[in-house]
Amino acid sequence: VSEAPSPAPGSLVMRSPNDIADVIEFMELRMSVEIEAAGLAAERRNETDLLRIEQAMTSFSRHIEDKAMASDADRALHRSIAQATGNPKFVEFVDQLGERLIPRKALGAAFADSDEQISFLKKIQEEHRAIADAIADRQPQLARDSMRIHLDNGRRRYRNWNLEHQTGEPR
Repeated sequence: VSEAPSPAPGSLVMRSPNDIADVIEFMELRMSVEIEAAGLAAERRNETDLLRIEQAMTSFSRHIEDKAMASDADRALHRSIAQATGNPKFVEFVDQLGERLIPRKALGAAFADSDEQISFLKKIQEEHRAIADAIADRQPQLARDSMRIHLDNGRRRYRNWNLEHQTGEPR
C-alpha cells in the first residue's frame, strides 16, 4: 500500500481567491463542508469544545474594531467548530484554507467608515452566536441551519460589497 499523494500546489483547496467569483466558489465549497461540521459538532461536542468556541466568540467581540476585521478570531471560531466534530479531517480542511477561509481581509474589503465596518462585523457576530448556541444546546439541525444562514449571508455580503465597490452605490 502506497502513501496517498499530497495535494498538488495550486489545487482547488489551496488556491487563493483572486476575485469575487473565486470567493463565491470558496463560499460554496465551505457550505458543503461546514454545514455538516456544525451539525456534527452539536452532536459530539464536549465541554472543552464549548470553551474553545466561547473563547473564539469573545476574541471576535474584542476585535470588531480592528483593521484586520476580526479575521483571525473568525477563523478560530470556524476551527473550534471543526474540532468539536471529533473528526480531524474537518480541522485539516479549515487549516488548509488558512487565511483564505475568511476572504474579507484578502479582498481588501474597505469600508467608508468604522461604523459601517462595526455594523458588518456585528451581523457576523450575531450569526456566530446562533451557531454557537445551537452547538451548546446539542441541536444538530439548528446548528446546520444556522451555519447555512451564516455562509449564505456571507456569500450575499461579498456579492453586495463587490457591487458597491464597482458602482459606488449601495445594494
